[in-house]
Amino acid sequence: MTRAAKLLLVPLLALQVAFFTFVALHRFVDGDEGFYLLASRLVLMHKKPYLDFFYTQAPLLPYAYALWMKFTGVSWVSAKIFSALLTALLGTLLYEHVCEQTRNWVAGLAAGVMFASSTLIFAWFPVVKTFSLAELFLFAAYVVVSRISPTSSRWLIAASGMSFGLSVDTRSYLLLVTPVFLWWIFRNSDVGARRASTLWFLGGLIVGTLPSLYLFLSSPNAFLFNNMGYHALRSNSGLIGFWEEKFAAIVASFLLKWEGSNAIQASLLFVVSVAFVFSIHKRRYSPRFAFQIAVAIGLISLLPTPVWPQYFCLCMPFLIVSAVCVVNDLFAELELRRARLIAAAACVFLLGIYSASSVDDFRRFLFTGDGVPGGVERALDRGDWRVQRVMEVSRAVDQIARPGEIVASFWPGDIFQTHTDSFPGFENDFATPIADKLSSEQRARYHILSPAEIEADFAAHRPRVVVLRNQIFTFRATTRDDLKGLRTAEVFRRSLLADGYTVVRAVGETSIYVCCSKP
Repeated sequence: MTRAAKLLLVPLLALQVAFFTFVALHRFVDGDEGFYLLASRLVLMHKKPYLDFFYTQAPLLPYAYALWMKFTGVSWVSAKIFSALLTALLGTLLYEHVCEQTRNWVAGLAAGVMFASSTLIFAWFPVVKTFSLAELFLFAAYVVVSRISPTSSRWLIAASGMSFGLSVDTRSYLLLVTPVFLWWIFRNSDVGARRASTLWFLGGLIVGTLPSLYLFLSSPNAFLFNNMGYHALRSNSGLIGFWEEKFAAIVASFLLKWEGSNAIQASLLFVVSVAFVFSIHKRRYSPRFAFQIAVAIGLISLLPTPVWPQYFCLCMPFLIVSAVCVVNDLFAELELRRARLIAAAACVFLLGIYSASSVDDFRRFLFTGDGVPGGVERALDRGDWRVQRVMEVSRAVDQIARPGEIVASFWPGDIFQTHTDSFPGFENDFATPIADKLSSEQRARYHILSPAEIEADFAAHRPRVVVLRNQIFTFRATTRDDLKGLRTAEVFRRSLLADGYTVVRAVGETSIYVCCSKP
């Protein structure tokens, strides 16, 4: 890095922390954040994913957030600030890498601006989901591997493998990117060191995935169901299927505004990269490596059913590296001053279009909620998906329930920041829609309650306190059969009233029901 680039490093980090913290605290709450946060709190209480509660992702995120909250407190604000910090660290690492590759602080600054103004970045990274944590580890692994030289320490290669393993431990399907890393290590290591470098990387990868390996060995059946079996059941198309939707997802990603994506930005980055990244003949050209990772992640993100646009946010940092670096190299090859001025003006123009295209997205995700997935767009009162409203519900629960009392909350986020405990089976709001596809033995093993079992508990007045939102499922059903399998909030509301529960407090569209006079 040049001296100018180093001087900008700390100010850029501070600006990104401020910007992403603002976004994190003002963005509408995503429905998934509730179960991620409650899972983190349960881990803090020494409970284990899969073994003690239903959890549908790789296991690292709740452990990372639990460690953070152990020192900063169990709160929405604390958790969201942590997400903002992870995103800012990723953006700063991207800036450092582009500066190191191009030896040009202007290119690094342009990459930083593109990172912060990317819809798929500010909409999905500073939230409590797997993306920012997984991407930080993945990008760190890429940075190290992209700089491998004959003099590189084997421990450094192992560290990159461990970082990659930690990303897999956060979002399991990233394991499919392994061949891209191994191919790059093989091509760019000395002939005599290829086998050793590969083995050190794989050794680090195994160390990084130890949390998953431990939980798998503890209960292989539960681990595989939570990570794969559930995802095969959540739609009628299986784990990988519904190819018409996948084709539509590709078209929409580059041509339409699709539920939190930005076609203009994706198209600009992809077209620039694919047009030029292979035209510059450098054997150790790391932007080509970044582009290969982006393409691999994009293809992998099409595999799950259904496909959500947020999955493709993991491609963006790598596409930014690829596009900025190749444009910088093309600019450096220009000799005539006139050509340089025209090229510079074109770059400024494209950067302006790129940044301006996300202004409406910024307004939607932070202020209006129009078209924001995750429960917001279909809410009768979108204020219910503000952090302040969620915390208001939590305070109301604390006023009604005793410390440590078991409470059934249909959305886990409503009791995350309370002194109550979750009713067993309510830790994850994704469980109920697939419950009828499992036997009673399987439901008991995986900590899942069926709608009929929930209604039976209410009939027996278990638990005393129930928190029910007007909208109890924050995802969109993908088929007519999925819709048939869902119990609406109205069905459970009628069941509660019939069984003697009464509404004692309402906050927005969220009602708190109580049965009996004493806990």
